Amino acid sequence: MNKTKTLHLVIDLSDFGGAEVTLLRYLRETQTAAHPHSVLTLKAIKPGPSVGAEIIKLGVPVHTLNITGLKSLLKALPSLIKIIRSQQPDILSAWLYYPSLIATVLRPFLSSNPRLIWHIRSLPFVRFSDKPARWLAQRALAWVSHFQRIHIISNSEASRKAHAAIGFKTSKETWTFIPNAVDTNQYAPNASARAKIRAELQLNDTVIAIGAIGRNVPEKGYPDLFAAFETLYQTLPSAQFEKLHLVIAGRDVTPDNPTIKALLQKNHFPKNHIHLLGPRQAIPDLINAFDLFVMPSRSESFPNVLAEAMAVGLPAIATDVGDCRIVLNDDRFIATADTMPARMTALLALPPHEREALGLANRKRIEEIYTKEKMAHAFDAVFYASPAIPNRK
Repeated sequence: MNKTKTLHLVIDLSDFGGAEVTLLRYLRETQTAAHPHSVLTLKAIKPGPSVGAEIIKLGVPVHTLNITGLKSLLKALPSLIKIIRSQQPDILSAWLYYPSLIATVLRPFLSSNPRLIWHIRSLPFVRFSDKPARWLAQRALAWVSHFQRIHIISNSEASRKAHAAIGFKTSKETWTFIPNAVDTNQYAPNASARAKIRAELQLNDTVIAIGAIGRNVPEKGYPDLFAAFETLYQTLPSAQFEKLHLVIAGRDVTPDNPTIKALLQKNHFPKNHIHLLGPRQAIPDLINAFDLFVMPSRSESFPNVLAEAMAVGLPAIATDVGDCRIVLNDDRFIATADTMPARMTALLALPPHEREALGLANRKRIEEIYTKEKMAHAFDAVFYASPAIPNRK
């Protein structure tokens, strides 16, 4: 068998970001002995639990640099080229905009002349005035996509359409949509995890925990979620609101963060009804502590955490961005910023057994459609461009 060698270029493996977790799940499923994979991360892997640590456990070679910005990237270019040349990859697989741009610039300097694959994992939700470097990278990649031998993989149909609108080549021959997968063994109902986390948060059995997860950035729509919870406080009978607690986890989601502090000051619901947890490691355990899930995002590509919450068996509400409507597949619980309070009120008004039935239906949908095996087969079909699928573990 021809052992096609693939090198994955990523920015950072120190956390559990959506793109990095997708790479990890793919590497766990694909047969690396038949088609060897290696990974090159531009930033050093920090100590502690991380995607990088999990990839290393798989036996996949991981090469690291210590790039911290543009200046250090320029200094590290000889080392970067040396590592890539040493791997002699047949495929250079670049995850997200900056690695895609770097890989494209470096390919002429590589004797192996690798096939180039870009992984676009978001919508181009950025203005030049907000993030000029990312805006320029997007436009440069859009221009290059018409002239270079490149294949692009996105995790949502919404992403393909949005990138077509800013000039990317999105023909069937150059662009493939592969939805993300969920590990339904890891993300599954777990009564002991639920009891443990709820005890930690001091949530008794009468509390209905409304959960959200995501870093504190404008795209995640936290102002809309705070406003919706404020509306519930203003409109629901006090006895009903007393049972509600809002639980949010994610990077910079802390009471002392300036933007979160401003939201707390703007809204007047009792502050003992909101739990701002910052970044958390055991996300499946935390989701199990919720009674319903809300995704208030203003921009998404594929909504990983929505699918994960559905896999845990939660009823869910999501905004109509990216592929949220497709994943949730229930228009009753698709919201805008204005309708979010009404959607939450309608879900809360259902008897507990009906909310449980919704959650079970959500889990079944994830189990049937968004599997690791389907995702890995789809990646293999693009990577190896052959009707024969490599043997599995």
